[in-house]
Amino acid sequence: MTHAHDSHRLSWLDWAVLIHVSALLLFSSWVFGGNIWWARLTLSIWGSLALPLCIAACLLGHGRGRHARRKLGWLIPPALYAGLVLASTFNPSFASTFIDGSLLMAHKGATHPQWPSTVSAAQSLDSLWFGAGFYLSAFNLAVVIRSRRALHFLLVLISVNAVALAVMGTLQKLSGSGFYFGAATSPNVRFFASFIYYNHWGAFMVLCLATTAGLLFNQAKHHQGRDLWQSPFSAALVGFLFIAISGPLSASRAAIAMSALLVAVATVNALLRLASARRLAHRPLWPAATALLAVVTLTIAAVAWLGFRGISERYHQTQIALDQNQSLWGERLAVYADTAELARRQPVFGWGLNSYDIAFQLVRPRSIAASRSTENHYATAHNDWVQSLAETGLVGTSLLLLTLAVPLAHLTRRKLRHPLVAYPLLGLAIVLLYALVEFPFSSGAFLITFWVLFFTALRKAELTVDTPPPPHA
Repeated sequence: MTHAHDSHRLSWLDWAVLIHVSALLLFSSWVFGGNIWWARLTLSIWGSLALPLCIAACLLGHGRGRHARRKLGWLIPPALYAGLVLASTFNPSFASTFIDGSLLMAHKGATHPQWPSTVSAAQSLDSLWFGAGFYLSAFNLAVVIRSRRALHFLLVLISVNAVALAVMGTLQKLSGSGFYFGAATSPNVRFFASFIYYNHWGAFMVLCLATTAGLLFNQAKHHQGRDLWQSPFSAALVGFLFIAISGPLSASRAAIAMSALLVAVATVNALLRLASARRLAHRPLWPAATALLAVVTLTIAAVAWLGFRGISERYHQTQIALDQNQSLWGERLAVYADTAELARRQPVFGWGLNSYDIAFQLVRPRSIAASRSTENHYATAHNDWVQSLAETGLVGTSLLLLTLAVPLAHLTRRKLRHPLVAYPLLGLAIVLLYALVEFPFSSGAFLITFWVLFFTALRKAELTVDTPPPPHA
């Protein structure tokens, strides 16, 4: 597997797409993780520029326009999903009413029960606008960018940006100075860096950690011996360690588990590569393997020392819950069961995109005993997959899966071996599994990074030239 010489010069459209996507990545990650109303509105407006950029790509002459038009088939599942959401807004199932001076939403039933419906047309349209802008912005990378260097730049930007955020979060934690070093107040006491919710940082961090691992192994692939340490490999290694440390420092159990998994995969991969290289060079493996394991051990020790307070706090909270015979998953599983019950009431098209917080009251009315009042204020199901079934039903969730599956079908196994393809996709796979127990897709910064990595990895694979293995002598 090789690369042809990257002779493509960036056109005005290449620059426009790169600047557009880079602005989304940076703004969303530094401004409350993209999860405050005015930041979401700004991101939605800026994301709307993706549509004229995509149209411009399709209208280009020569082979570029044909290439862009061929990729439009990838948009069929998300376009059908958008159509489902738009259709639901014409068939509302709730009506607003005033009770004791408070505005409430009352279930009245949809005018056409057999067709898609929604609880709130405004909430569904707002969520569609936000997500579609991110998706189409990242999709433009696959139809416009022809330069591997431009794609590499985006991956480096994601990695460097994460390192800067990890350093910011680490300094905040160690100094106890508060959100944005005391310049703002987080709605959630468990924040990290610029992210309101530490588990959103955990999901974002895993994507960036996987990207940095890909950059690390890509440098190792092209440099050997002393040249390796004089290359960007050293910077990538330091960045990888900084991002990995931020998981435990955030005191998120999920972030600790996911970062540990990625570090373990990267360590095993490095040992296998070392073994292969040493065997070919007829040199012993143990000196290099010992040095690698020493770095990993020292990193774990540094994490334990720096994050001792946060890790200890989470450990004691878990221990108290277990000592009181509380199940760590009891309440969460009850929410999943109730959400599944909500989905069963509207199995085909669901209750409407971004309708969960209102529709959930049909299963857990807010007027029940005060002992369950905390449970009744779930704004999300803490499980993106079961919430998707409740909001958009089997049809909408299937279309979301096809949105991933259709582009992935064009990826060959040989091209999957490239570290700048394999590691970003590994990060995406981990967070898709993580979405079974949390709601990472509610984070704007995570959402844009997810789609950018998805299409960057696919485009990187396309621009990687397959070379057949050498014939046997």
